[in-house]
Amino acid sequence: MPGLSDRCGVCAQEFQFSLSRCAFCHKTFCSSCSFRVGGNAFCSKTCGHVFFYGSDEDVEDAGTPGFEEEE
Repeated sequence: MPGLSDRCGVCAQEFQFSLSRCAFCHKTFCSSCSFRVGGNAFCSKTCGHVFFYGSDEDVEDAGTPGFEEEE
């Protein structure tokens, strides 16, 4: 929970107001460190990309239980 001051999780600069939190990793970040993807602000390009496009682990294959392959 942010207090009377907040520290940027990217550049470590301290601010006298509450900072935004990354929608993916929940790290605080200032406006100069923000990275915008799809109308949302993230702490890094990686968080924005994974939030919207997922990672390689999200790909389902035939070995996954509950996955039905079309014939």
